[in-house]
Amino acid sequence: MTPSLAGAHEVRMLIDAFGALGALSVAVVLVGRRSRTTVQNVLMLVFALAGLFYACRALAVATGLEAFGLASLILACALPLGALLLAENLLRRHAPLPIKLLIGGGTLLGLIAAALAGAGMQRAFNLALYVPAALALVFLLVTFRRRSTLAPMENAALDSYGRALFVTGLLSLTDFGLIAPFGLSALGVLGLAYAAASGASAPRRWIDAVKELALAAATAVLLTSALLYLRPPTSWLEAAGILAVAAAALLALTVLLRLQSGGGDQQRRQFEQTLATAETDSLEQFVQSTSLAAPLQGLVLIEGADLDGYDPALLAGLFSDSPVISIADLHLRENAPDAREQLRDLLTRHASSHAIRISDAPLRLGLAALGGSARPEEDERAMALFQKMASLVVARSQAGETP
Repeated sequence: MTPSLAGAHEVRMLIDAFGALGALSVAVVLVGRRSRTTVQNVLMLVFALAGLFYACRALAVATGLEAFGLASLILACALPLGALLLAENLLRRHAPLPIKLLIGGGTLLGLIAAALAGAGMQRAFNLALYVPAALALVFLLVTFRRRSTLAPMENAALDSYGRALFVTGLLSLTDFGLIAPFGLSALGVLGLAYAAASGASAPRRWIDAVKELALAAATAVLLTSALLYLRPPTSWLEAAGILAVAAAALLALTVLLRLQSGGGDQQRRQFEQTLATAETDSLEQFVQSTSLAAPLQGLVLIEGADLDGYDPALLAGLFSDSPVISIADLHLRENAPDAREQLRDLLTRHASSHAIRISDAPLRLGLAALGGSARPEEDERAMALFQKMASLVVARSQAGETP
């Protein structure tokens, strides 16, 4: 007999399975990193929680075991708290106390209610109300942030996070039987995984995000139409289910491809084109023209009076092994504690995550802030390429040569 997707539970199981694949893939990539920033640690936690939630919910349908259903309820209660922690780290400030109390208190009540439900008692807490409301609070916190206190790359990361959070919050209304026969929130989480996997190459504007989503939706419709042509559906529910499963599969594949490529070829081509056409008459012009493209958007040139209170010789010694240092890698340089603390203070003062040595005498550094990205290696390679060209510009300028 030909298998059917007519059952809402089976559709949700497949969508959740693809959601778990995308979320856990990001978490695994982050676990394998040699060093992680605080933001990446929180990203790892959030995607691990989300991936386990969808995996448990899919397994609950596949196996019929109540233990997986109970585990999914507990994980669902913790997800809004994880989203709040991620937002606080990306914003670099604490959320207002009322929001913390509402989300933290809701998480605690939800855990108690889940335990009571598992013990056979009536549920005293409605996740259909709590989860969307909590995610809406986090979305408002991200949307109405003070953009002037954050670097351009951080604002770009928050924009991508906010869009995915908005979609996830809306789709979470389908998860608990309010407006749809099967849950679709995994599609929103796959969007968040896509933003994390894309890093600096994630869509920066709403219109860009809509274009990419429209392309994915059109592809999902074409795939669904082909499948339905081969086997006509027995109901509208089955047709809608096939469309949702196709969209989830395409999003999961996109996340895996982004993780494998480290961010995307488009950003790499744009950055290389920016370097090729940059002004090289002076270092200041070179920095100004290259800092318009990701991942160097908003790069700050530090020299002269900017280094008052710091020891240039000590700082220069840190870059003997690598011209690019991230704040997460400072703990690896155990042989220079004073220089390490000075660079940490400099990065913190300028709200930056990476320092790029441009020249030693005099010391010139470029400071840049990357947003939350699961694969920053591509961005760091771009920084190293920028450093080589900037060093050539400085050497030519000192030699009095014409570029």
